[in-house]
Amino acid sequence: MLLLREDTRDESAKQERSYIAMIYTEETKKKLDVILRAFAAYINSQNYFDILYSKKAGYIYLVIDPVSAAGAEQLRTPEDMLDVLFNEIINDVINSPANKSHIPDTVTLTKWEETESRRQLTTILEQIESGGAEYLGYLDEYIKDYQERNAADDE
Repeated sequence: MLLLREDTRDESAKQERSYIAMIYTEETKKKLDVILRAFAAYINSQNYFDILYSKKAGYIYLVIDPVSAAGAEQLRTPEDMLDVLFNEIINDVINSPANKSHIPDTVTLTKWEETESRRQLTTILEQIESGGAEYLGYLDEYIKDYQERNAADDE
C-alpha cells in the first residue's frame, strides 16, 4: 500500500509537470514567476484586477472592477505579463491626483507621466534577482512603442 501511495504521488507530480509543459516551457514559467513576485505588492494593493494561476490555463489577468468591465486574458509570455502590468501602472500614473501635467484628450504621455511611470516600474523591476536588466530594456521599448502608437491617436 505504501508503494501505491508513492506511485500515486509520483504520478501526480508527473501530471503537474505535464500541465506546465503544455502551457509553458519550464524557462517561461520561471520568468513569469519572477515577474509576478516582483510585482506582487503592487498587484495585491489593487482592487480592480488580479493575476491568477491555473494548472489548465496558465496565468490569467482578471479584471474585476467595475463588474461591467470584468474579463479575463491568458498571459502566454513574460512580455504579455509585462505589457499588462506596465499598462496598469501607466494608467495609475496618468490618473494620479499628483499628475498636474496631463493634457485632456491626449493619449501620449507627458514628460512627467513618462518619468514617473519609468520611476515606478524601474523600482519594481530592480527587485528582480538579476537586477531586471532584460526587463528594463523591455520597459524602454514598451514606452517608446506606447508613445509612437498613441501619437497617431493624438493627431
